[in-house]
Amino acid sequence: MKVFLGEFVCGGGFGTQRIETVGDSLRHEGAAMLSALAEDLARVASVCIPIDRRFGPRLPVCETFDFNPDESIWAQWAKAAQGCDAAIVIAPEKDGILAKAVGMLRAANVDVIAASGDFLRVASDKQQTARVLLSAGVPHPVTFLPSDHRSATRLKMCERFIVKPRDGCGTESISLFDDLESAMNSACDNDLVQGYVPGMPISVSVIVNGGNLIVLPAVSQDISIENCEYRGGCGPLPDDYQRRAAALAQCAIAAMPPNARGFIGLDMVMGSDAGGDVVIEINPRLTTSYVGLRQMIAGNLGARLLGLETGPVQCKTGADEVRWTRDGHVWVGENQVENV
Repeated sequence: MKVFLGEFVCGGGFGTQRIETVGDSLRHEGAAMLSALAEDLARVASVCIPIDRRFGPRLPVCETFDFNPDESIWAQWAKAAQGCDAAIVIAPEKDGILAKAVGMLRAANVDVIAASGDFLRVASDKQQTARVLLSAGVPHPVTFLPSDHRSATRLKMCERFIVKPRDGCGTESISLFDDLESAMNSACDNDLVQGYVPGMPISVSVIVNGGNLIVLPAVSQDISIENCEYRGGCGPLPDDYQRRAAALAQCAIAAMPPNARGFIGLDMVMGSDAGGDVVIEINPRLTTSYVGLRQMIAGNLGARLLGLETGPVQCKTGADEVRWTRDGHVWVGENQVENV
C-alpha cells in the first residue's frame, strides 16, 4: 500500500516566505504531527511526503520530494499523490487551506481520508459549528459575531470573554478579556466573541472509518489561560472523564453534517460535573494530541486511520502517565521517548 502524507507547513505551505515569519506554534506542531504519523504509517505502508527542507523534521524511511517554491503547492501535491492508494492531509482550516488541499487532491482522483465537503465547511467555520451544535442541543459556549448586537444580553451573563477568528487554527490569534466592551471593540469582522467557560480543557479524538466511529482516550490540554497558548497535554484522563468526554464527542459528531471520515479532534471543557461539560471546537484533521495518543494505545494509530487495524481501542498506560509538549517531546512516566 502506498500513502501520500501532506503536512502544510513542512510540505511547502510557506515556501515563498521567510522562515521567521511563520508562527512558532504552526511550525512546531506541524513538524511534530508529521514525524509521528509518518513513523506509524511507514510500518504498514510505503509513504510519500512533500518536504520544504527548511522546516522538514526527522522522518523514518519514506519517499520524499523537495517542494519547489516556484510552482503551485497543490499541483505538486497532486502530482506526487498520483498512484497512491490513499492520502492524508494535515493542514490548518484558516483561509480554506484544509478544504482546498482536500478538494485539489480529490479533483486529481486521489482518495483522501478526510470528511465530506459539508463536514469540512461547517467544522472549519466556528460560527457554523456553533449554530449546528446549538440546534442539536449539544452544550457549547455562547458564541456570536461582533456585528450581532443581540449577543450582548446573553454574553453579559459570562464573567470573561474570548475573541478568536472564525476559521482559526489551534490557539492562534485568540485573546481573553475581562469585560465585554473591550472584547467587542477588539473583534474584527471575521472574529467571534465567545463566553469563556471555566473548567478543565481537554481533547478527545475520534477515527471514523467505514462508518465506524472509534473514540480514542480523552486527554487534558496544557493551555496558558492568560496567553491563550497551547503548550502540550497529558493523559489518559481517569475513567469518569473518559465516559463523559466520549458521550459528548459522539453527540457532537452526530450533530454535524454526514460523512465524517478519518481523524477528528474535539476540544472540550470539563466542568465540575457532566452538566458543565461543553464542546468548544471540532477539528476535522489530525491534532497535536496524536503524538501522545500513539504512546497510550496498543497497536498502530496510523494503521487504524488506513482501516488496517480494527476492533476496540485498548489503552496500555495508566491515568496521566503520558505527557507531551507542542513540539513533539513525549514522556511515558519518567522516560522520554523519541518519535522517530
